Amino acid sequence: MLRRSPPENSVRSDEPPFYEHPPQILILGMTLWLGLLPIQNDSVLAIDGTTGVPRQQPKHASPYVGSAMAVLAALQQAAVLPPEGTREADRVIQAVIQLQSVFAKGADPSIQAFAQRALADKHGEQAAPALEQFRAGGWTADVLEALADADFKASPDEREKLAMGLRQFNLSVDDFRRFMQLVRDGRSALMAQGLAFEEVYTRHRNTMPGATR
Repeated sequence: MLRRSPPENSVRSDEPPFYEHPPQILILGMTLWLGLLPIQNDSVLAIDGTTGVPRQQPKHASPYVGSAMAVLAALQQAAVLPPEGTREADRVIQAVIQLQSVFAKGADPSIQAFAQRALADKHGEQAAPALEQFRAGGWTADVLEALADADFKASPDEREKLAMGLRQFNLSVDDFRRFMQLVRDGRSALMAQGLAFEEVYTRHRNTMPGATR
């Protein structure tokens, strides 16, 4: 008995919408895990007995991993990421991971002062809770947009102070500014689709490791 193939344009009702699993994010997510292995304190490494390849055995899902993956997913949905496998794409992944650690865990006064001013400009008296949420769980839409807006308005003196702090982590102001430009571009692209950056990021974050249930 012949089976009829479904029409090319048909959509299965049991498949998730495209935005929930952008094509690149699976590969980018794997890269994230590999890139984070040397700095994760809540995981251990073991040798796979079959392949002989080191593999990660996480004690629990780090919220920092999930938040970084959600950033990439949101930017992928906005179609602003560089082509997969290029040096530019690798730099974006590195920036998402490293800058999260620098701003959330770093003790450099210039870095922390920049973040505090950015959130104060956006949230006023609610800046402290927003910063604490970021430090506990990694990137949030609030922090990303606040830093992106602060970068756009930053003076040369502010950028020079930021450069001094970033150099301690082998990062540059250009690394930071490229990432912030992606956030601004992503926000504009999503807005053109009638979507809010915060809503898109939150939707992706809720599907990633370490999401609050």
